[in-house]
Amino acid sequence: MANHVSNNIRVIGNEKVQEKLNEYFEILESSENYSDTGHFAKTFYTNPDLSDGGGTMNSWATENIGAKWAYFEHIIDDNEFQVISAWHPIHEFVQHLYNIMVELDPDVVIENRFEDESYDPVGGMVAAKGKFMSMEDNDFEYPDEDEMDEDDNYDLVMEEFYESIYNEQAGMISSCHEFINEGRGEDIKYRETKVDSETN
Repeated sequence: MANHVSNNIRVIGNEKVQEKLNEYFEILESSENYSDTGHFAKTFYTNPDLSDGGGTMNSWATENIGAKWAYFEHIIDDNEFQVISAWHPIHEFVQHLYNIMVELDPDVVIENRFEDESYDPVGGMVAAKGKFMSMEDNDFEYPDEDEMDEDDNYDLVMEEFYESIYNEQAGMISSCHEFINEGRGEDIKYRETKVDSETN
């Protein structure tokens, strides 16, 4: 079974961007099927390959979303939502969403704070100014209650652990912005893969 990766995606843009995001939220929340990759794909992509058999959905999703499956989990805030993906953070989706939103606002920014359920990796990524940058850390270890001293407060230890993850992600997001502002990072050229009409 694949490890779940939590992707907390934040979209920073003008009123048109927010309106488009609200449209997506309305569609995403309309699904009655939990963990529906197809619904997620059809919401954001114009031509997703949803054919059955032979793992074609996995192949298309890996190439276009960045993981063999991904689904909408919940809205975090007006401009932030969570997507759960398999094994990998969704680099390709963040770039795809940027390509959509940059048509509405040339200054739009997409951020993603992500962590694997085993906290290997923990990271952050940014798409802005036509550039993409991602950073991650593989050194986080989940606190083991059995290894704690008698004086350790488990709740406090866990609170500090989660705070350290958030701070690390925030630092990575900040560093990604700095690199992009310096003109570094990958050029965003990603576009949705077209599907041969004969296969649909």
